[in-house]
Amino acid sequence: MVKVGAIIQARLGSERLPNKALLPLPFSGGPTLLQHVISRAKAAQSLATIIIATTEKTADDAIHTFCQDNQTDCFRGSENDVLERFYTTAQKYKLNVVVRLTGDNPFIMPATIDEAVAKHLAAGVDYTITEGLPLGTNIEVLSFSALERAAREATAEADHEHVTPYIRREQGFKRQSINYTSALSSLRLTVDYPSDYALANLLYDRLYHQNKLFSFADIEKLLQEHGWLVSVNTQNQQRQAFATEEEEFAVAAKALQEGGYARVLQKLQEVLK
Repeated sequence: MVKVGAIIQARLGSERLPNKALLPLPFSGGPTLLQHVISRAKAAQSLATIIIATTEKTADDAIHTFCQDNQTDCFRGSENDVLERFYTTAQKYKLNVVVRLTGDNPFIMPATIDEAVAKHLAAGVDYTITEGLPLGTNIEVLSFSALERAAREATAEADHEHVTPYIRREQGFKRQSINYTSALSSLRLTVDYPSDYALANLLYDRLYHQNKLFSFADIEKLLQEHGWLVSVNTQNQQRQAFATEEEEFAVAAKALQEGGYARVLQKLQEVLK
């Protein structure tokens, strides 16, 4: 029998929004961000277990205590070698398939997790990613064998600072994308900056008490009524883990083009030829 589990990476050392995983949402006294991620993951039918993967740093003792208080499995490993932390967690809990989640994404949808896992298993691939959903709500699914190979073979520091770049880049891995069309695709639904937290509070304050597992449709309806909400955190830039230099350049080029810097982009392209 295939054992599918979610590993949620979480730590409290964020420079831009310290202790964010344990901040209340909504601010008026709701559960923590991390608790929302766990609750939404528990609502997915495809997951046999959920594990929090945090660091061995003293600063993250609070996450370990949180897990104990909430009867949630917790694994502590390297702060910087996140790939090794994930691999060791999956190995310890005997997972065949891993759903990668993070403690700062409290808008993940159980239905997305279930569909991604189902299509991953049906296709027999090593890696599955959803695309086209709001930032912070796409799902990655990877087979343990792929995670084990990445942990064993990857030598670049950047490949160990993140979990999936090596799997997304190297030959020999079977990969697939599940593409969605969403009216909310340009929305930031991750919590990385104070303004992200402000938007999350506004959405949770209006929607959580009506339906603890509110959907994309609920968010879209609220934004239709209060369109100004979308501007709360649009100025924030997301740091990404790129699999290749070409992928990184493509994102940078798009930002320059959309920002009105076409001539700068042209000069940059000429230099890089």
